[in-house]
Amino acid sequence: MPENSAPPAPRSDARFIGDVPGCFVFLDRVGRQWDAQSYPFSARSVATTRAVISTDTAVERGERVALRFDSVGIRRGVVERALKDGFIVNFVEEEAAAGGVEARIDWLKKKASGRAEDRRMHKRVIPRETNAVLILGADSHLDCKILDMSRSGAAIAAAVQPPVGNLLAIGSVPARVVRHFEGGFAVRFLEIQALAELEGLLTLRTKREKSLAAKKLGFAA
Repeated sequence: MPENSAPPAPRSDARFIGDVPGCFVFLDRVGRQWDAQSYPFSARSVATTRAVISTDTAVERGERVALRFDSVGIRRGVVERALKDGFIVNFVEEEAAAGGVEARIDWLKKKASGRAEDRRMHKRVIPRETNAVLILGADSHLDCKILDMSRSGAAIAAAVQPPVGNLLAIGSVPARVVRHFEGGFAVRFLEIQALAELEGLLTLRTKREKSLAAKKLGFAA
């Protein structure tokens, strides 16, 4: 470093204090009871480097988790400390990822003060019923969890990560895999959906409903 140059200024740690809903998955727990399981939470505060989470789900210090925050997105982290009604998590993404999160946190602060509008074309919501069926073929049905959804796509937690570009269905809604993330993947629906009906379409239950969904994708004869 040149003699007269000043050291770079540390990046500010943007922080939003307020309720931010979301859900999380455990990254280290294995076994059928943990496969495709997501757990709802409400963040009391979210910063670039850490968050304070309220949840009924017990966690342990040092566990790795992937969290999806409404309006902030997905972040990976390590539990710093368990609380009586939640936990504190430290995020582990590199600087580049944190930059986009800082902008979204600043937007949350502006929205809370009435200085910003939600300009996303299709707002993402967390469904009341998160259990769904992932259909990979005529005879390939797997349980999965809906982390969030919009009219155009969804984020899914499952025991598998289909390749990017794969055609599949979540319930009766055909989609393509567009992105992987820790603990799951994102899909884009082949057609824009009506949000009021979407949860029911995604959460098929009967064998007949699963078969009909597979036929829509051309998997069944």
